[in-house]
Amino acid sequence: MHRVSLIGIDEQVTEFTIEEGQTIFDAIQDQGLTLPHGCLSGSCGSCRIQIIEGAENLQKPGIIEENTIEAIAPEHTEVAEGNIRLACRAKVTGDIKFSILK
Repeated sequence: MHRVSLIGIDEQVTEFTIEEGQTIFDAIQDQGLTLPHGCLSGSCGSCRIQIIEGAENLQKPGIIEENTIEAIAPEHTEVAEGNIRLACRAKVTGDIKFSILK
């Protein structure tokens, strides 16, 4: 189990645990929280998040996630650094801290 911290708009922190290989989206739902979403397959980009700490603790994005992120924010510095991910596709391998992008 890994520790996840969700930083809210008002800087409120929600902490919970997540299983190895579980998607961030599924873990959020397990907590009874909601996250914007559309397709849940990595194509729409609605569930994008910003990784604040622990980007190295996520499995490498697949081609679908990479293409979607590049399409929604092609020149965004955070994309190049791997800090923008899709919650429906990002699988956790360690502790992370993130916020939801709107």
